[in-house]
Amino acid sequence: MTIRVLGLCLTGSSGMQVSYDPALIALSYAIAGLGSFATLDMAERLRDPRRHAWLWLSGCAVTLGGSIWAMHFVGMLAILSPVPLRFDPRTTAASMAIAVAAAGAGFRIISLRRPGWVRLLGAGGVLGAGVVAMHYVGMAGVRVPGTVTYTPGLFLLSVLIGMVAATLALALALLRTSPWQRVLAAVAMAMAVCGMHYAGMAAMAVHVAAAPLAVSGIRADVLGAAVTTVALALLALAIVSSGADRRIAVVIGHEVRMLREANALLERTQREIVRRLCIAGECHDDTTGQHVARIGVLAYRLARARGCHETFARDLMAAAPLHDIGKIGVPDAILHKPGRLTPEERSEMQQHARRGAAILHGTGLPLLDLAAEIAGTHHENWDGSGYPDGLVGGAIPLSGRIVAIADVFDALLAPRPYKEPWSQARVRDFLGQEAGKRFEPGLVALFLADFDAMLALRATGAPPVADPTLLAGSPSSRLASGGMPVAWPANAEASLVARLAM
Repeated sequence: MTIRVLGLCLTGSSGMQVSYDPALIALSYAIAGLGSFATLDMAERLRDPRRHAWLWLSGCAVTLGGSIWAMHFVGMLAILSPVPLRFDPRTTAASMAIAVAAAGAGFRIISLRRPGWVRLLGAGGVLGAGVVAMHYVGMAGVRVPGTVTYTPGLFLLSVLIGMVAATLALALALLRTSPWQRVLAAVAMAMAVCGMHYAGMAAMAVHVAAAPLAVSGIRADVLGAAVTTVALALLALAIVSSGADRRIAVVIGHEVRMLREANALLERTQREIVRRLCIAGECHDDTTGQHVARIGVLAYRLARARGCHETFARDLMAAAPLHDIGKIGVPDAILHKPGRLTPEERSEMQQHARRGAAILHGTGLPLLDLAAEIAGTHHENWDGSGYPDGLVGGAIPLSGRIVAIADVFDALLAPRPYKEPWSQARVRDFLGQEAGKRFEPGLVALFLADFDAMLALRATGAPPVADPTLLAGSPSSRLASGGMPVAWPANAEASLVARLAM
């Protein structure tokens, strides 16, 4: 019985006896193995968003499809046939296009997102159908002085092997493997691909015509030499390109790690500079040691409540303790005066804002630049009545607006040489009254809504995120851990509002 399916003649009859050249069979396996290895090597880059995925997709399609196609024709050349074999150039070219297109479609499906088994089987079906089509379209291009038929059972076996081999290829391509694992996977793929081919060849039966027939097409030896040369050159190029890309990726990864380490060192250096400047400021005015440390954590919480990014809030926490660094230039007689300041003394005290900004400005270090901004603007008032520049509203940097509230809140609750600490209720009322005058109304509303948490944070002094460089080693940290408390003069009374403006 004879059955024709899509131009293929399926029959149980046998044709002429053929044998195979072992060397060419080994070469076909080598081409399949090298193609599989190169494809697996490139497939690792398909899901990396930093790379040109479409280039690697094209590479996978050409490498896998081309290597399967080349293996097919080298395997055809392995046939030791008593009759000449020739190949139709158009059909042969079409078979290669089918293989490359099917490989590209399969890898495209699995590269879109991490596939499940259903998606993987679908992609394997597409690739498998393409491989099978490539094989039998290529076989249709064979020109012999007779006819070619196929044994149904072996034909179906070759189709099944092709589907399984394609699915295996895509499944292995999804694995991020070591070089040795890729070698083993490539061997498995080569065995599967060659198994499909030689099962299909075993299904083929050539029936030589009784009278000699003239055949046309490309000679088998010419096609074989061209296919082998081009295939090996392309595979070598694919492997070298993939290896070079991996080497470049390693170098880039090393440079990125070095840059991260350098940035981390710079960050630690900036924070250490801030910490030591805080120590210097406390040496001149040790009555505010704990105050400057608390300002950082209070400013951090208010910044986060306003929706600021975590990075900005952390930098604000580190930089805020330097808000009054300019006071190191204020004479001790003025800085520690228990009574009301004279106009001249007040003017001298107010110079600390410009002086602090000048000390910190121009370093080119982001953290110190932020500290300079805070030092120069945290005494600016929302209504324009502040100093040193009389900025109004949104013209005041956000960092200065946040630290201004944290500064006054903590100062009001703390004893000073010129005042007793205020009650919590009085501080709350004062902040509300100053909204729209001294402080940004929106920030005041956020602060008052979180008032109890701010009180608790002030009491513990613990930063909301780990930042050991902020407090470690400073005089304020020794005070916070139970060191000798500051002795406040019993006669320290003066106008609080006037001194707060300092």
